[in-house]
Amino acid sequence: MDAISARLTSGVLPARQLIEALRISPATLMRRLRHHPGDILRIGLGRATRYGLIQRWPGLQSGRFPLMRIDETGAAIPAGELVTLAARQSAWLPVGEVFDGLPVEVSDASPSGFLGRLFAHQHAALGVPARISDWSGHHILLAVSRRGDDLPGNLIIGQESLDRWFSGRPAPRTIEDYPELADAVSTGQPIGSSAGGERPKFGAYADGRHVLVKFVGQAGPPDGAAQRWRDLLALEALALDVLREHGIPSAKAQLLASDAYRFLEVERFDRVGERGRRAAMTLAAVHQDPVDSWSRAAIRLQQARKITADDARRLRLLDAFGALIANVDRHHHNVVFFPAFATASAAGPASYALAPAFDQLPMLYAPGGDGTLPIRTFVLPTPTAETLDVWDDARSLALTFWHHASEGPAVSDGMRRIAAANARAFSAG
Repeated sequence: MDAISARLTSGVLPARQLIEALRISPATLMRRLRHHPGDILRIGLGRATRYGLIQRWPGLQSGRFPLMRIDETGAAIPAGELVTLAARQSAWLPVGEVFDGLPVEVSDASPSGFLGRLFAHQHAALGVPARISDWSGHHILLAVSRRGDDLPGNLIIGQESLDRWFSGRPAPRTIEDYPELADAVSTGQPIGSSAGGERPKFGAYADGRHVLVKFVGQAGPPDGAAQRWRDLLALEALALDVLREHGIPSAKAQLLASDAYRFLEVERFDRVGERGRRAAMTLAAVHQDPVDSWSRAAIRLQQARKITADDARRLRLLDAFGALIANVDRHHHNVVFFPAFATASAAGPASYALAPAFDQLPMLYAPGGDGTLPIRTFVLPTPTAETLDVWDDARSLALTFWHHASEGPAVSDGMRRIAAANARAFSAG
């Protein structure tokens, strides 16, 4: 390894710093670079020029990956190039932004959750570990650049994934196909998108819409874990209906059933028609401080002028509503934003708009990992400083939810009794 490459193994360096370290003149550096193998990346121009050492990876043809965005009409728009560098860095060209690791939008879109685990199983030949938690940046790149034609959002990374997108079309499905698709997923065959979430699901293009379909088997005792999960699917649909009926944007969801399964079909808001897409990023990517509640994150994003006051208020309302319907799973991957980019090749968004609500349900009552139904008491929460101004609205929405749940034919007698008790708690509180 020559002296220039050796210096760059520790990461990107400004031209001036590289010249000083090598004790050479600018002219000598330019002369050496002209005759250098093609593993040195020049980033920027003039005094802002920096250099990095291109990192190539096993299983990938090079360290350079074309980027493409798919717009809402289904048109493919060049978005630049991602180049992986030494010291686990990467650069987004032509804007020249350098990242420690991968750009957050790329990591955010990588396979995750239930379907991510199925992805890892199906594509083990790529060399990715079976456990998503063990994936490195290299493994993410393998996944997104070779089999990333249907990731969440609208960014496609790498020539192989681009080729797969250009040559592929979504297979039209109907609800009559759902039992067969659920059977396939249950036996370890990924169907559709690699969108996150821990419960069994599959993606489909049905009746001109891209949907994610959660499912639970119909078998099992009326007081068992399967029945509880069926209740929770119904309550998720109800929560989204309550929000939407009160003017709060929420994903469209409907309950469906076959002899073998109950389904919750949720329309995807990052897809438009057959081929159109919208950029989407989770709160985990936008805020990157997992300790903050949704409400605290909303305030900080508004203060940073990344989201509007209206979106900040809506996110705080959703946080309060979630607390009041016993949704104890309000993590940062259950909030999504539509990023707005100044240009297609911009490496980072200029601002964000809050996407419709989804995954709102009383997870306090979810079965335990061993399939048991632990007795859990709902304690009516009190407002925080961040939610005080939205609390009355959230409380009214939550009370409507519990009243409807206590009368809903789609839930079990046991869940109706729980819902009725929770509605009474609002009056007592």
